[in-house]
Amino acid sequence: MIAPLNQNMPLAQFQHNKLSGGILKDLGDAIGHRLGRGVVYVSVASEQVSDALAAGMADGICYVRPFWIDGQYDWSRPFIADAEVVASQQDAPPVRSLADLRDRPVGTVAGYRYPRVEQVLGLRFQRSESATMEENLRKLMAGKVLHTVIGQATLAYQMRTNPALKLRQDLVFASFKAQCAFSKKAGVPFGQVNQAINGLIDDGSVDAILGRYR
Repeated sequence: MIAPLNQNMPLAQFQHNKLSGGILKDLGDAIGHRLGRGVVYVSVASEQVSDALAAGMADGICYVRPFWIDGQYDWSRPFIADAEVVASQQDAPPVRSLADLRDRPVGTVAGYRYPRVEQVLGLRFQRSESATMEENLRKLMAGKVLHTVIGQATLAYQMRTNPALKLRQDLVFASFKAQCAFSKKAGVPFGQVNQAINGLIDDGSVDAILGRYR
């Protein structure tokens, strides 16, 4: 399974660039257990995820959506609920709509796609790129940007586990359910993997995993 290096908790925790915890590991381990297989996590830079998956360097990746990555894959049903939000410094001007971000530097993560923001702002979307979401949050706290686009689950987790992270959730602009994508060159038949995932969803195992991080 692919572990994108630009992710952070609650999705992924890395030690020496190796996935060591988080939702992606718990979910991957559960899928492997259901299949009776061990799981190897392949750490991949965000811009290389599509190429690695298409080439069969790994069997699959979770917490993705079809327009986040290029290529043709086998997709699970949507099941990981989250939302895209605008987070701001406490003293920043309020953001009541995406249009308020016109011409303002916005913290973003390299390799992430923000189609709804791009649709609204077009060329007036000023991305201030960071390599990871963690670096993005540090930039926000340091005042280098006043706003960032971030997953709601990530923002909630980071604010709960780091009291010094005094941020404001201004705007929820896109709710979604993420999926798992599997390479056409995967070593495990997709039918088996999909059956395992559906079983984990239906018996409450996925909710139990997600609940650990809420």
